[in-house]
Amino acid sequence: MAVTYQIQMIQVDRKAWSADLRSAIENELRSVGVHLDVTVEFTGSNPDPRAPSVAVVLAGPAAKDSDKVKQAIVDAIRVGRVVIPVVEDLTNFHEVIPVPVAHANGFEWSGDRPERRLARVLLEELGIEDRNRRVFISHKREDGLGAAEQLHDQLAHHRFVPFIDRFAVPPGDDVQAHIADALESYAFLLLLETPEAHRSKWVFDEVDYALSHQMGLQIVRWPDDPKPIPGSGDLPRITLSAADLATDAHGYDVLTPTALDRVIHEVEKAHAHALVRRRRYLVRSVEDAARGAGATCIPLRHWSLDVMFPTRRSIVGVTPRTPAAEDLQRIDQTRTIIDPDARAMLVHTARYLRENTRTHLEWIIHDRDLHLIPDNAVGGAW
Repeated sequence: MAVTYQIQMIQVDRKAWSADLRSAIENELRSVGVHLDVTVEFTGSNPDPRAPSVAVVLAGPAAKDSDKVKQAIVDAIRVGRVVIPVVEDLTNFHEVIPVPVAHANGFEWSGDRPERRLARVLLEELGIEDRNRRVFISHKREDGLGAAEQLHDQLAHHRFVPFIDRFAVPPGDDVQAHIADALESYAFLLLLETPEAHRSKWVFDEVDYALSHQMGLQIVRWPDDPKPIPGSGDLPRITLSAADLATDAHGYDVLTPTALDRVIHEVEKAHAHALVRRRRYLVRSVEDAARGAGATCIPLRHWSLDVMFPTRRSIVGVTPRTPAAEDLQRIDQTRTIIDPDARAMLVHTARYLRENTRTHLEWIIHDRDLHLIPDNAVGGAW
């Protein structure tokens, strides 16, 4: 059974945008492999209140003065639905956007394939793709620092939260422990395969961890066939040419604007695929274990399951990272809506929870019937 989501298309003179956006969303669902697990319906009127939904205002010249558009926006905001305004040029935002949604941050329909970028924004808002986009940048400082810092800045401009040890580890902290925590929390590794990278034990450990924990992994390979990190030889790569690189003021290699755009595009695509794949794997692992114990399972929104036995019931969520407060809140709220007496479980991929993380999560859980289960122990949960 597929989970149904709805997207409310609010427009009067943007039929072409609407058609392109529908097609992009359908293509994205197929691309990340969830087209059989979820159904996204498009509507011009109020969505079904039982379905997770988001509204998008495709604003053309006639939108600002359209009473129909204004009323649809007001109705959506009144029921708490997120409304995303879309314009051709953000510099003219207030000239074309109806007043009821003029307070919201807008999306600019411009550049290369804006419908694809907007599709990902909407799927993230619905919880189908991951809106908490984190990337761990693995590199050897001697020849990769310039490109790593450049990618850090550019990824941040594309709504990612990138990690570089130079920026993220406070002075005096245990670097190795901090990096291990970051790998658990980020779930996606971007490796800069520079000529010296294979000499770094830390880079090897980071890649080995990513591979052994089924993390998403994207490799950017420097020109002239640098030696690969052990264990990564058969993995796909973005291969740079000499023309894709320049030298910064400190003598480090950096990417040209064209190469940088290419890498960011590939990271966006790989990240979406990897996190959806990892969540789906976790959900199916839970479902297999529950069905093997005699339960029936109903898929719910936000990659969760309603697991029912003849005499008991569990609401089970998953997270591909170290569990966080918002994960616990989401599964607890889902349980409260469906059956307050059900057991709630959060299945996570962290192999080890540090003492401060564990005690923090236990403090949040307090006396709720809410349980943290590592994914390698889910078979014994019932």
